[in-house]
Amino acid sequence: MTQPPQPPPRPPHEPPGGEPPQDTPPGFGPPAPRGGSGTPPPPAAGPGTDEGTGTGKGTPPPAPATPPAPPGAPGTPPPSAGFGPPPTPPTPSAPAQPAYGAPHPAPAPAYGAPHPGPAQGGQAAYGYPHPAPPYATAPYTQQGYGVGQPPAAPKGRRPGPVFWIIGATVLVIALIVGGGVWYANSGTDETPVAKEKDDKKDKDGKDDGTGTDDPAAGPAKEKAPADPSARQLFSVPMIYTGAGSRVYELPGSWLTDKVYAKTGLSEINGYDAVAGNRVWNLKLPGPVCSASGFQSDEGLTAVLHKSARPTKADGGQCDRITVFDVRTGKTVWTKGVGSGEGSAVFTEVTVGGGTVAAGGSRGGYGWDLESGDQVWSPKPGDECYDVGYQGGSGGLAVIRKCTINTDQDQLFVQKLDPKDGSVSSEYKMPPGIDFAHILSVSPLVVGADVNEAAEDGSGISDFFSIDGSTGKLRARWPADAKTYGASCDAVAVSGCANFAVGGDRLYVPTEEHQGKKEAYSRTNEIVAFDLATGKLTGQRLDAGEDWELRPLRMDGPRLLAYRAGPYDQGSQVVSVDTRTMKTEVLLKTPDDQRSGSTIRHFVHEFSEILFGNGRLYFGQTMPEEEKKPVAPEEGVPYLALSFGGTH
Repeated sequence: MTQPPQPPPRPPHEPPGGEPPQDTPPGFGPPAPRGGSGTPPPPAAGPGTDEGTGTGKGTPPPAPATPPAPPGAPGTPPPSAGFGPPPTPPTPSAPAQPAYGAPHPAPAPAYGAPHPGPAQGGQAAYGYPHPAPPYATAPYTQQGYGVGQPPAAPKGRRPGPVFWIIGATVLVIALIVGGGVWYANSGTDETPVAKEKDDKKDKDGKDDGTGTDDPAAGPAKEKAPADPSARQLFSVPMIYTGAGSRVYELPGSWLTDKVYAKTGLSEINGYDAVAGNRVWNLKLPGPVCSASGFQSDEGLTAVLHKSARPTKADGGQCDRITVFDVRTGKTVWTKGVGSGEGSAVFTEVTVGGGTVAAGGSRGGYGWDLESGDQVWSPKPGDECYDVGYQGGSGGLAVIRKCTINTDQDQLFVQKLDPKDGSVSSEYKMPPGIDFAHILSVSPLVVGADVNEAAEDGSGISDFFSIDGSTGKLRARWPADAKTYGASCDAVAVSGCANFAVGGDRLYVPTEEHQGKKEAYSRTNEIVAFDLATGKLTGQRLDAGEDWELRPLRMDGPRLLAYRAGPYDQGSQVVSVDTRTMKTEVLLKTPDDQRSGSTIRHFVHEFSEILFGNGRLYFGQTMPEEEKKPVAPEEGVPYLALSFGGTH
């Protein structure tokens, strides 16, 4: 089983399909009485209670309110600061931690330091995205960070790359308390050794009831070579759309053992994974709006696209789903619901459990992955609707929205049976949440911005760990956006980045901060949260002085991470032993300045990074309007770039 993929955040684009959201989007399935619940506990509540509902749909309240329209076209994201000569550091300013469900802010903790543990009598959470093994080695494998999902709308969080932007932050000594171990002085070369995780099965071998199908259950597939040095394998030229184009994004990249596939302009191209020559071309009637990061073990995946190419007068609608074979580029089927102005418009698509699921302002639909037969559709008169889905080898989960009154929506997280869309478990989210994001289906992990406390625009103020079998909350904990680097698209259910889920742990990077050396020295860490308690485990991986880390995905029980080096050194992909946090280098890019400058174009919030079979692939998710002069030392902007071993 693999962890759900972790897509890059979605760049801004016009409203999906160019159609305004509907006022009363229906959902699927008849409403049924909800299981027990009760008033949601206060924000600081911790593990111990089963706040939220159990299985059941519940009687829907009045029709949902109109969701907000996405912002307009994005600009080109700035290059990462971590790959050039060290800049002059900005004047530090005191960071402020957003309130955790409270009206008054609290002081920000040190980087990676644990938030105060939830009080007794609290809650628990979910799992997407975003995330797992590289390609089809198991049903619905994740290709790595950024696979298949459109990037999320910029959130005003940082002016550029996720980790490599030098912001106005304060020098912080990271103190992480957990597992009986204290860590200090971020940037040290020492590797912490964490306590061994207890086996969660009882003496009879029975599962603990957390409802997980964990990607960390199988063996690791990526092996460290004797020489990890890599060379550039191939590149794909950047796409230039011309001034005034209404094509703002090119989401989607996939990997098999022989093919690397990347979305182009109203097409998808397959390239030989080593040589880079194009081996197939799949033409589409319009540009891709969203792409699933999962593929079946037969290599099937899905994209959402427009039914025609946009014009200056008509942006078109995201109303068609195409399933294709990543290995051959052959179309399996193309479907839409209705035609013309009456067609259903979707916002995102995913694949899980042999089913393709797409959600939007008129509700959600499901189709059989192989045949294209419709599995479910919205019920007439249903006053709740499916906002969006998360998929993967763990099945399907959905965020379902109902409107309580004109000022308040109620969200539910539901685990679905992919065969018919029926609800197997349900968790009622606490009030004050307009949008929720599914990071992983199994284990079920959800992120949400409660009462708009994540003021940096990351889309996450709290994480929720949910028992997928019962719908009971396992843990809930705050995710201080000034400390941790995970982020989600403002409205997409599956649009989260910079995390990995495995071994009943959530791995996230800390935000970059000042290191131990000069004022311009930057670094960060990857830390782990226990999904059973919501507390930091005490495990920490230091990037090292002038290096930055971001999680890519799980590889069996091991964590794969991308480690970006200084401007005069190469970057690395490392495999992390999640018990000891010791690393093995799987790949190292060339350390010349031109290679580093070229790579830096890809290391930002809108990039896709895939790793498999010892090869590294970068993909852009936004085209450029016009070609601009580039100095040799600045590198070249490509649509895709690949590195592989020299051995």
